[in-house]
Amino acid sequence: MKKLLLLLSLVSATVAEAQLLQSEDFNSLLNGDVGTDFTGVTAGQDNWFTFSTNGAAPTTATNAGNSNFQITDSGFESTNGLKIINSNGNKGSRFMWKADFAALWDTRTAGNDVIEIEYDLFTGAATTSTAQVGVRLYGLDGTTARVLNGFVYNMATREIEGVAYLNNAGTFGTFLVNLAAAPGLILNENTWYRIGFSYDTATGETKWNAGTGSTGLPAANWAGPFALDEVDFVSGTPTTNSVESEIIFDNLTVRATATESLLGVDTITNATNLSVSPNPARDIVTITTNETLQSVEMYDVNGRMVKTSKSNQINVSDLSSGIYMMKISSDKGTTTKKIVVE
Repeated sequence: MKKLLLLLSLVSATVAEAQLLQSEDFNSLLNGDVGTDFTGVTAGQDNWFTFSTNGAAPTTATNAGNSNFQITDSGFESTNGLKIINSNGNKGSRFMWKADFAALWDTRTAGNDVIEIEYDLFTGAATTSTAQVGVRLYGLDGTTARVLNGFVYNMATREIEGVAYLNNAGTFGTFLVNLAAAPGLILNENTWYRIGFSYDTATGETKWNAGTGSTGLPAANWAGPFALDEVDFVSGTPTTNSVESEIIFDNLTVRATATESLLGVDTITNATNLSVSPNPARDIVTITTNETLQSVEMYDVNGRMVKTSKSNQINVSDLSSGIYMMKISSDKGTTTKKIVVE
C-alpha cells in the first residue's frame, strides 16, 4: 500500500470534557482463553467475541484457535492483560471485539462527535515475525466495512504507523500513514506505551498520538464521514511470515468528546476537586482530592509508562528531570496532569 508521509506537529496536552463509553482493563476476566468459539459467533468472557483464521490459500499458518486470545497476568504492572498469539505462518488473522458498539455510540452526549480510543501496548522482545497488530475503529460505507482509523505495529521492525481509509489525490483506499520521517517512528523492545487515535464522525478527520504529540492529515485526505461499527483488537500477517509471536494489550478506553485531546483528557466534568503538589517536584508528589483514588500512572514524553501507584503520594526522585504526564483515576473518572520533575 502507498504511504502518506506526515510532518509531526506537537500539541500540548489539554483538559476537556469527555464521555467515557467503554473501558477494559481485563482485571475482572479469568486467566486463560477469552472464549470457546473463535468463529465470531458466540461471545466469550465479558461479551468479547473472537475470530481467528489461518487465512486463505496459499497459507502456511496452522495455529488458529481459541488459545490465540488469552487473559494473562502479564498486563501492565502484572495486572491482567490481553495476550494475542499471532499467526505462525503466511497469512492468518485475529479479531476481538464487542457487539452493538454503534448503539453505544448513539448514547453519547450531543456535540461529542469525536471518538477517541487509547490503549496500552507492550512491544515484547525482538522477533522476525512480520505480524502487524493494533486496535482499529471500523465503520460502514453503505454495507462495506472501512478502517476508519487505527494503529499498525510491525513486530519485526518495531515501527508503528497509522492506518485509515483515506483520499490520496482522488484514490480512495486503506493507507498506512508514516508517523515520523524515515526510518519512521520506531518503538523500543520490551516497553509499555500508551497510544491513541481519534476520528471525527462529523468531518472524517483522523488523528494519531503515539506519545510524540497529536498529528493528522490535511482535510483533502479525509474520507467519509462514515457510521461507526466496531472497535477491534487486530492481528494480521502478510505472505512472508514463518514465526509465531505474541502481543499484549491493556487498559483500553473509548470515549466521545467535542474536540480531540488524545493522551491528555479529563473524562469527567467535575475533576476540579483534585490538585497535585508540589509542581515542579524533586521527591514526593502529593495528590489531594475528596474523591476515592483508584490508581495513578505516570508517562514520559515518549508515552512510556514509568511509574504506577494506588497511593496519593508518589516518589519521583528516581525519575530523570523532565516533563511527565500523571494519569489519575478515581471513583469519579480520570484526569491527566502535567508534572515537571527537577
